[in-house]
Amino acid sequence: MTTWLVRLDPPLDATGPRVAVKDAIDVEGLPTTAACPAVGDDAQPALADAPVVARARAAGAVFVGKTNLTELCRPPDGVNPWTGTPRNPLDRSLVPGGSSSGSGVAVANGEADIAIATDTGGSSRLPAACCGVAGLKTTTGRLPLDGVFPFAPTMDTIGAIASNASGLAQAMSLLEPGFELTPYDGAIGRLRLPEITIDPAIDQAVDEALAASGRVIIDVPLTGWLRAGVAAGLIINAEGYQAHQHLLDGGRMSDRVRDWITRGKYLDDEMITDARELGRQFRTQLDILLNRYGVLALPTMISAPPKLGEESRYDFTALTAPLNLTGHPAVALPIAGPGPVPPSLQLVGPANSEPHLLSLATTFHQ
Repeated sequence: MTTWLVRLDPPLDATGPRVAVKDAIDVEGLPTTAACPAVGDDAQPALADAPVVARARAAGAVFVGKTNLTELCRPPDGVNPWTGTPRNPLDRSLVPGGSSSGSGVAVANGEADIAIATDTGGSSRLPAACCGVAGLKTTTGRLPLDGVFPFAPTMDTIGAIASNASGLAQAMSLLEPGFELTPYDGAIGRLRLPEITIDPAIDQAVDEALAASGRVIIDVPLTGWLRAGVAAGLIINAEGYQAHQHLLDGGRMSDRVRDWITRGKYLDDEMITDARELGRQFRTQLDILLNRYGVLALPTMISAPPKLGEESRYDFTALTAPLNLTGHPAVALPIAGPGPVPPSLQLVGPANSEPHLLSLATTFHQ
């Protein structure tokens, strides 16, 4: 199956949660290929677990394998011409989402309870949304990135995928010793983004889920989201070029990924400095809102996932990448709605608010 790059058979007496690891994260004794021949052709077995894997192992995780992804963690659609495209278990004609495609599919298929993944522009939240499960982007810098394949170092974060919010809370307890949920009793600010076109059915599903939560819901108009997404893309391209330019000479990769890497070569320092400054300003803007409302809510994706072959026309990261720019934690949750793939609600909290953000997330019917 294209879901797995390495499948492991756990001991028969194993009792801990079954955990899959994205093949951008080191697992001792296994190569980390980033699902790209430019890396995988010469990849050697890792000498040690990445710290997040070591923590999970020490906490009793039972590893079931390393999951597929898109090349070098880059494309957000889940499509990979080298290692195959994991099939969306809800509708095989739809993309699975990326870059942590195999992780989302493994959890949705019930082949893993938890997947340890990464999130640079939505890489955990998008496959979760496409496959009808839950995804977490942690606060930037909260969990160590040692032993993790770099995409854009200032935007990279550890992520997790599970069938629901309770599973994400369990994932955090594996990744961070001593992690505990903290009840959240505050309001929720419902972000309205006039610059972004969102399918009305998705917006309605989010509104209905929030109304049914019993919380105080306050509409919060916000401008600047589109510019923040552009700034995030510029930084990702610039840092991606610095991280991956050495792979351009002779390394096997698809033309689209080669083109994406090359784009970063032509971004000047002033442009990136301006993008980082915009990011700081937008983070302050969100912090002001979070101080006022506690948690912010919006959809995870602008519409239902596109069909395979139509992914190039879809803006996957429109609602996710700005939160990598600002560093805030975010949770993607499946909610009731039309179509084979349930809409996904995204909850955003202040930096390092995972305990109360995940506590709130567990109260939503999924």
